[in-house]
Amino acid sequence: MSARGILLYSGGLDSLLAGRLLLEQDVEVSGIMFVLPFAAPDYRPEQSPQARFARDNAIPLRFFRCGREYMEMVKNPPHGYGKRSNPCIDCKIYFLRKAGELMESEGASFVATGEVVGQRPMSQMKHMLRHIENESGLKGRLLRPLSAKLLPPTIPEREGLVDRERLMGISGRGRSAQIELARRMGIAEYASPAGGCLFTDVQIARRVRDLLDRVPGFDMTDVYLLSLGRHFRAREDLKFIVGRNEAENVELEKYASGADALLVPEFKGPVVFARGAVGDDDVRLLSSIAARYGRPSGTDDRLTLFKRGLRHREVPAGEPADDDAIKRLMI
Repeated sequence: MSARGILLYSGGLDSLLAGRLLLEQDVEVSGIMFVLPFAAPDYRPEQSPQARFARDNAIPLRFFRCGREYMEMVKNPPHGYGKRSNPCIDCKIYFLRKAGELMESEGASFVATGEVVGQRPMSQMKHMLRHIENESGLKGRLLRPLSAKLLPPTIPEREGLVDRERLMGISGRGRSAQIELARRMGIAEYASPAGGCLFTDVQIARRVRDLLDRVPGFDMTDVYLLSLGRHFRAREDLKFIVGRNEAENVELEKYASGADALLVPEFKGPVVFARGAVGDDDVRLLSSIAARYGRPSGTDDRLTLFKRGLRHREVPAGEPADDDAIKRLMI
């Protein structure tokens, strides 16, 4: 009877290689892929290129959407943040705990990841890898196939479920060893290294903190909207988002709830999405912001105000907001 392992699958090359190394030893591998809260509510992860790469390599996947519980961890991470609002260590512990729950429920023997010793300065140094393993509740049951020979033998290695000699000893931030291993395995298509976690982005980090500090009743649509447009706060109870392109305008209209207001320009320009009580002075402010980022052609340019999903009235574009107003209000 073959061993069973749960693979923490990110969609990148490293986790794909980790899965293949185990499959070559006839380990039954099941992948779990975490979908971060910035994904659109209607995002279908099973249709993503990353899911296709897993299927092409005989790795079955299940998907876990990170929700309110995850964001509560982001709000108060026990190990603190990286440079921005990125709780790298606690994020990894969270993923591993969920994978460990799946391991227990499915009767698997261990959890595997694509981590490489020394690849990331905050969470992948040897001492921190040990700490994360202990904190996740997976002591001895967490296998890192790409760097296994640089780490103490795990329980599945000691029990002979996995042959340690057929695993790797890769370290550092270089990619040549992984690319060569992919070539040897015949893996021709895989995801390019991503631009990084959105929690590390300067603007996103400010928006995350604004949401967590000011909107205790936030939902996951609120989190998704952090990745769209330009964000402004007029006061504690009024925030608005200005679309940057047609695709974002469409998304802002799609996810406006009954309590939100929308300003839709009749000229070429952005949709303005407002969450909170919108009075007449606020409408004038929002229209001036729309004019600032749009291309009104004259004094007769107008926008349509929608409230509670219904056409409310037309408003003039007005004078474009000046730079001081933009700087003062932007999150």
